[in-house]
Amino acid sequence: MDNRSTSASAEVIECYPPQRIDFDASGVPSGIVNSFEEAITCHSNSCYVASAIMVRRTLEEICEEEGAEGGNLKARIKDLRDQVTLPKKLFEGMQDLRLLGNDAAHIEAWTYQNIGEEELEVAITFTKELLKAVYQYEELIGELKSLKASNNG
Repeated sequence: MDNRSTSASAEVIECYPPQRIDFDASGVPSGIVNSFEEAITCHSNSCYVASAIMVRRTLEEICEEEGAEGGNLKARIKDLRDQVTLPKKLFEGMQDLRLLGNDAAHIEAWTYQNIGEEELEVAITFTKELLKAVYQYEELIGELKSLKASNNG
């Protein structure tokens, strides 16, 4: 006799392989991809502190790739404004991600009281948008222009 519940509501406790947040790495430099993929892998394995640290490292990689200078990540993000054109809100968000990474790496720093799944889902989603803005939108614009040219020719 089967004793399983016939209830329509079931809760997934754990799945294997872990579900990963999707990420299109096209056009993104490999060092940045490696750090960000590790952040996503950590998140999918419920290693949220490690994921926050790797999101912060992704910011470091972006600054390095774009030639931003400064004595710390806060200064490099500020200098990045001279290297890439982004909306002000994306730069502000980068500083928030930096603080989340600081909280993950340093037990005495607590801007964020909790570093968990929700915080990292938002951080990863924001980082994906940042990577699109820095590395992927130009390629899309180029594709649009080439389609326009071929349709007009």
